[in-house]
Amino acid sequence: MSEQNQNPLVLVPESTAKLMKSISGESKGSVDDIIYCHLYGVVGDWYLSEISENREKAFGFQIINSEPVWEMDNWLTNSCKWGEISIKALQELVNEKFLKEKDIRFLITRDLFWEPIKFSKINIDQNTLFYPGTTDRSLS
Repeated sequence: MSEQNQNPLVLVPESTAKLMKSISGESKGSVDDIIYCHLYGVVGDWYLSEISENREKAFGFQIINSEPVWEMDNWLTNSCKWGEISIKALQELVNEKFLKEKDIRFLITRDLFWEPIKFSKINIDQNTLFYPGTTDRSLS
């Protein structure tokens, strides 16, 4: 396994991106989509099924659920939906806010043991990473 593949703070290494379908622009997201990459942090989870050619954007399902006291609105908006995800922006948050500033709110990591799986087989009601305090996954 290459060094990049072993570093969970490299959100989408080339070997993972090569497995993923290219973003078609017509993606809607469904329970039958294959999820090739799982990212997670204290603010939520990202399940990636497609990626752009330049590797800066992905398509997938995201669950962002930050507590108001965390003051994350400038960077991430609470959501629970399929859509485009900026890998470039997430990687910048990891590099600048987590690694340089040591701000735990911006810890976003890749699941190194993730195997491609249909979205329907994933329990999205369960937080992957817990942060001290209350976190409510019911985003109505």
